[in-house]
Amino acid sequence: MKKVGIVTFHQALNYGAKLQAYALQKFLDSIGIENDIIDYTCRFMYTRLIRPIRVGKKHKLKSFVRSLITMKQVGIDRRKSVQFRQKYMKLSRPFDAVSIKEAADDYSIFIAGSDQVWSPDCVGFDKVYFLDFAKPEQKYSYAASIAVKELPEEKKGEYKRLLSDFQLFSVREKSAANIIKGLLGREAEINIDPTLLLTAQQWDEMASSPICEPYIFLFNVKKSIRLIEYAKELSHKTGLRIYYLQKERIHRVKGVTYLDPVMANEFVGLIKNAEYVCTNSFHATAFSVIYRKKFAVELDVQGGRNIRSEELLNILGIKNHEIKKNFSPNPDEPVDWKNVEKVLTQQRDRSISYFDKLKCALKEGSVK
Repeated sequence: MKKVGIVTFHQALNYGAKLQAYALQKFLDSIGIENDIIDYTCRFMYTRLIRPIRVGKKHKLKSFVRSLITMKQVGIDRRKSVQFRQKYMKLSRPFDAVSIKEAADDYSIFIAGSDQVWSPDCVGFDKVYFLDFAKPEQKYSYAASIAVKELPEEKKGEYKRLLSDFQLFSVREKSAANIIKGLLGREAEINIDPTLLLTAQQWDEMASSPICEPYIFLFNVKKSIRLIEYAKELSHKTGLRIYYLQKERIHRVKGVTYLDPVMANEFVGLIKNAEYVCTNSFHATAFSVIYRKKFAVELDVQGGRNIRSEELLNILGIKNHEIKKNFSPNPDEPVDWKNVEKVLTQQRDRSISYFDKLKCALKEGSVK
């Protein structure tokens, strides 16, 4: 069977994770590559990020209390996530940490990515996302993100071992390409996130929004007072209501209208129909670009700088949209969208060329 398996974070309670998985599958379908998203359940992800009652290794009591407060919203998010997967994704049979080895006999090639599948911290450094269950000739990646500029010294040896037998590397950031070059002496192609492979017209096929009035859309991955205050100031200037998509309401914010978790296609619609977007999320930034929104993005967040969004804006030549400590951007500042679309077209062509190499591998029988 000449079929490709995508190994990614499709189960995560994260809009970007689900949408990049959907986009990669849809794009591969469009260029004639038969594929499934591997329905792998990562135990770390489930116990720490998905199940209603979550207890971390550190601050166990605090995380337990936090999960009780957010349990209702997480429950809604879980149901919406399952509904989205059932409606929009083609999945393999279920696999876990033990049975995943069987997948090597079911598929010809595996693609690791996109998202932070190679992060040293995300999902407990689960080796499945490095395709450790697969044969060397089956190992490929697409727009895989390491999400840090430098690897922890104590993990460099493990990274070298896990990545050494990949056939081709495709990563999302230049920093990741530099890491692979330094570790293995090999080149990695830099490709755009799968969500950017699809055009606005293609996203329109599934996008929907529950809001009919003009509004400011506020969305953060990690809560930020600076970002919230910026949105409130913009609301004061424009007279537009803020709709805030945030399930962790431990400290409620005045002056915003909260939204319960939505299906991922509604997340796309909320950005599409917004007058303004305020965010510190990579994928909310990506969809702001796709739909040519007036937007502002915060890059310095709790835990470090969002290099994924930073590199995306640099590639596209979009400047002066970053919210900084002493700088509030003007979201109405014109963007050269014609040039942005030109760059995106070039990037999409690069991705097609990369996937042509996978198609050749499948046809020539260099893989099972």
